[in-house]
Amino acid sequence: MVFDKAQGKPILHTEIQDLSAGGTAIHSKYADLTGSRVTLLLARPGRHAGEAPKMVKIGACVVSTVRRPGVSGFRHGLSFDRSEGDGLEDLADILGAEQSAQPGGEPIPASHSAATPAIQAAAAGGGRLVRLRQLALAKQPTGGKPGSQEQINGRVSAALERAFKYLKELADLLNILKPDYAKAYPVAGGPTFDGLKWEDGRIDFRCRDTSPRTKVCELVTLHFRLSADKQLRVTRDGPADERLRKLLLEFNIRFTSRQERNELGSGAQTTFVLPCQVEASLHLVGNFDTGKVLLRTLNIGNFSMLAYVLAPEAITEESLDELTGFILGESGGVGPLLLKNA
Repeated sequence: MVFDKAQGKPILHTEIQDLSAGGTAIHSKYADLTGSRVTLLLARPGRHAGEAPKMVKIGACVVSTVRRPGVSGFRHGLSFDRSEGDGLEDLADILGAEQSAQPGGEPIPASHSAATPAIQAAAAGGGRLVRLRQLALAKQPTGGKPGSQEQINGRVSAALERAFKYLKELADLLNILKPDYAKAYPVAGGPTFDGLKWEDGRIDFRCRDTSPRTKVCELVTLHFRLSADKQLRVTRDGPADERLRKLLLEFNIRFTSRQERNELGSGAQTTFVLPCQVEASLHLVGNFDTGKVLLRTLNIGNFSMLAYVLAPEAITEESLDELTGFILGESGGVGPLLLKNA
């Protein structure tokens, strides 16, 4: 993977994961890749003796970053760019050939090559509607002039205003209903937070003036707390106690600890006491240079940090409804509608 020179990062050699005609995922030590434009050089080894590797060169954008508790490094989701002379047709042919080689396999049509990773993933268990979405996305242009700065400001600001109005009503209703939370929150090497309910949520926004007569909304934040009326207690020996301590601090988990020492006075084990509470947050940040919206989440669905680059037009009532399922633990991701045309 080759970065833009301005980023000052060396060429990254890594393995691809979950490869599709619309995108892929990689694993790396870098945590700040979301929004980066990169070039991938994919090599498929020759399938027969003497056959040269098949090289495919594809432009891509990093649209998500995930860090899982207890796993080093970061998993980055990439969406392939559609451009003249790209290697997406070759990639579709390779994937089609590989699929055909499997028992009962069917080739992947080249027309699917512009589908986003989220849509491509949904297609694994999808039906006609998913296939139609893929074909529609393949026909949509990805280039073109973005418009004047005033137009870009208007699109980004309007998207954040839509998100604020929706999330404010959502938080107000949840603060009244206080529903049960659908999932448990395990901590790698630590306790599991379960039996949770919505305790409270608050929404905020920030605007700035762009002229004496106009202003733009540039930030929307949602903070909420899930809780259960109990305490959690776990004891760990060193060095496992230090690893657990770092995880708790990283994911903003409140705790107290007591270290018990052996007869020689050295540390033997540490007992952690934690209120069964999860502090979670969602941030939507307008990038008025790129005309995109950055979505960052902390501890939504599980103890993790996620980041996505969104098109302003993708922030609709329907996509925010899918996002609500993620906030409430009813789904495992933000949903394909938000990632459309990212």
